[in-house]
Amino acid sequence: MADRPHDVTDLYLAPVLLAVDARIEELGKLDKDGLAYQVALASDSPDLTRHMREEALIRTITHLIDTQHWEFNWAPRGLRMTHDAHTFVLGIPAVFLHYLGDGPGNDQQPPS
Repeated sequence: MADRPHDVTDLYLAPVLLAVDARIEELGKLDKDGLAYQVALASDSPDLTRHMREEALIRTITHLIDTQHWEFNWAPRGLRMTHDAHTFVLGIPAVFLHYLGDGPGNDQQPPS
């Protein structure tokens, strides 16, 4: 049997989680170029480094979603949602990893 929500944060988790997961699914259907275009539109920021792409992708995923003060950052397994002591990791589609690692201005040096 599931526990009852302990606080307001628990109550807000479900709608935020469902909205973010739906947005991840929507963006995950795009190819790399389509995702890069959507990220450019929603984040209005350059994608020259991996860190810039990571921040821009989070802004794109959470664009127009009332996040109820949940914070987002990247974890090895996906997108981490954090609020106080609560933490949650959502899996991400392969196109996100492709975009984050292969975008313009890739941080890696070209082979010699």
